[in-house]
Amino acid sequence: MNRIPARLMTWVLLPATLGSLPALANDFALPAQPPAQRTVSPTEQWRIGGEDDEDILLGMIGGAVQGPDGNTYLLDSQLSQVLVISPDGELVTTLGREGDGPGELRRPHGLFFKDEDTLGIVQGFPAKITLLELDGTPAGTIAVGGEADEGGFNFLNKAMTAAGKLVVQKGRGTFDPETSKSFRVATLSVLDMEGTELATICTKESENDFSHRVYDEAKDFSEMNVWTLSPAGIIYTAPERDAYAVNAYDLDGKLLHTLRRPFSPRKRTAEDKKKMENGVNMIMNGRRLDVETHFLDTDPDIRSLQGTADGRLFVASSHDLLENLPAGIGARYDVISPEGEFLEELSLRIPNFDAANDRLMFLDGEHFLHLRNIQSAIEAARAAFGGNNDKSTKDDEDQGEAEPMEVVLYRLS
Repeated sequence: MNRIPARLMTWVLLPATLGSLPALANDFALPAQPPAQRTVSPTEQWRIGGEDDEDILLGMIGGAVQGPDGNTYLLDSQLSQVLVISPDGELVTTLGREGDGPGELRRPHGLFFKDEDTLGIVQGFPAKITLLELDGTPAGTIAVGGEADEGGFNFLNKAMTAAGKLVVQKGRGTFDPETSKSFRVATLSVLDMEGTELATICTKESENDFSHRVYDEAKDFSEMNVWTLSPAGIIYTAPERDAYAVNAYDLDGKLLHTLRRPFSPRKRTAEDKKKMENGVNMIMNGRRLDVETHFLDTDPDIRSLQGTADGRLFVASSHDLLENLPAGIGARYDVISPEGEFLEELSLRIPNFDAANDRLMFLDGEHFLHLRNIQSAIEAARAAFGGNNDKSTKDDEDQGEAEPMEVVLYRLS
């Protein structure tokens, strides 16, 4: 008897067992258990910041990329500049500064290489990408979403590039002061380098009533909540909240295949939901803004996607939350080959890693950044903008005692 290929077996199993998406003949069925589990201790390359570094001032690192020149580019969202760090940990230069003029930045939150000689820095509102040459010379901007109409606005949440195209999570909104309601349309779109839209992956419409604010987790879910663009030019998304499913699209917007894996969701505790509620309700100008919340009982199955130049996909699930990992593990990923084979479950052991205060940032699958004391930097940034989500707001003296941020670059051996 001839064996049925695993990719075709998925077509047979889908209607009975796997979610609501249409079955495709080229879906990939991953096993429930990883075929191998590996824990790696990456090698430290350099570290900057912290109490002992008097030469480099760090605010809050909001993004980072490995440059084609071997340098690491760190975006400081708080100080509105990019720090260029050499392979041996020396500060080469800083690029950009705060402002609204050519080459200047205002609350940037992401960066990428447009080409080998030009850096793109993402600004959320108003939506634009500021271009800088590597010597700091302004190289223009990319307007995303066109000009905002009167009473409307554009926003840009995230942007990545590959194969001469941009993939962006962008949107357009309006606000009616008479009804205190806003309406937004967000899209995950493919653009050319001039900002012209070429394809749309998915769209999400939403309405908010500021006189009665509501956060409905199920209603607010979107396929663009978790996505990435691999250097190979494949767009990956998580199309279902409560399924381990990953869609893969090409840069024309065509769905290539879907990865699926049997998965048991992580159930939330009462403490989890309390933290989430504190994260939604805000204190602005000393006044608490309460929000009606509707949280679900489980976490989304997939919480991050990352692609590499060699075509591998790194998936972090809800069970890979820091508080669920063994002590000293900074991140854990399911690693999937370009052919859809589940290769391994990879855990990264990081010295002196504090899950409550630190984060590990994925760069390219070979390099990772340990952001030490980033939680303190986040709280400081919130305080600077007049907001604090915690009822037990710390006074200025306590904020001043926060540990300084330190950045450590690790490389897989």
